[in-house]
Amino acid sequence: MRIEFLPAVLPGDLRRLMAFDRRVFPPADLFDAAYWRECENWWMLVDGVRAGCCAFERNIEAARGGERPRKGSAYVATTGILPKFRGRGLGRLMKTWQMAWAVNNGFRRLVGVTRRSNKAMIRLNKSCGARAIRTIPHYYSDPDDAGVVMELKLRK
Repeated sequence: MRIEFLPAVLPGDLRRLMAFDRRVFPPADLFDAAYWRECENWWMLVDGVRAGCCAFERNIEAARGGERPRKGSAYVATTGILPKFRGRGLGRLMKTWQMAWAVNNGFRRLVGVTRRSNKAMIRLNKSCGARAIRTIPHYYSDPDDAGVVMELKLRK
């Protein structure tokens, strides 16, 4: 199996990113075109197939009602693996790649928010050394769910 991480190039990849989002996440969690344009977006290719996607914001931290600036912090806006590619360790591989990306880009911490009900993502983050630093009630809607803010302090 050959794995590559390639940057998504906008505007050309915008429709692909939005279609990918619809295949992975519930309707209430989808990004609009404007937010995709704000993020640094990456594809995970598995044998040439776009099997995963992630997006970052630089020097941002998640907070109630959105994000706030925080120098040295990389915010993982999304991490997704297509359903047919799950269960193969690709989520762990992507998380490891995200950590390397952050270190190589000079960040000291990696932060993300996940649904409290997404136990698999919380376990994955914890197994990579992240810790839950706070819970934000009603962060997600449809269905209503708290957001768990996870932080991973990085070593350079």
